[in-house]
Amino acid sequence: MINNLENFIEFYLNKKKNFNESIDLNIVFLNKKKNFFNLNLNLIHSINEKKKFLFLSKNNKIENDFFFGNLYLEKFLKKEIFFDKIFFNKENLHLIKKNKLLKKFCEKKFLIEDYNKEILKINSNLLKIVVNKNNFLNLKIANICFNKNMFKNNYYLVISSLKKIFNYNNIIINRIYLNTTMSKSYLIK
Repeated sequence: MINNLENFIEFYLNKKKNFNESIDLNIVFLNKKKNFFNLNLNLIHSINEKKKFLFLSKNNKIENDFFFGNLYLEKFLKKEIFFDKIFFNKENLHLIKKNKLLKKFCEKKFLIEDYNKEILKINSNLLKIVVNKNNFLNLKIANICFNKNMFKNNYYLVISSLKKIFNYNNIIINRIYLNTTMSKSYLIK
């Protein structure tokens, strides 16, 4: 059983990485006075840091781990390079329709008009937190490509911010769990 943060970090650093999984922070709390609210928190590191994204276009270029161009699509299909998400616009829709693998990988939500807006969203450090009647929070705070310090920075920022806000609103944290996308949750003491 993993019962502290250091053990969880060792677990995810040594985990076999088939794809870029997210690391989720799950908090079970007791909200006696039924204080419900939303808040935004700026993380130190974006949860999309160290991920690779492909934007289909006529021009082939790489800018800050963002790949643009149809040349990289061929490398993806040959399994020479992996992308976490592939975005496309109406000009490149025919490339998706032709290939069965891409149809499964590219959902309709990745059909976008303005690549620059999507890049801003991906680079955003904003974490939206909703405290509602469920008495449970599930927050993506990192991904398994983060190093130890990047993960700890985001984790301690979220925990300390939530403790302050919860104390002010008479909300008690019962349990804190951490997990990756494809693993079970581990209780953190």
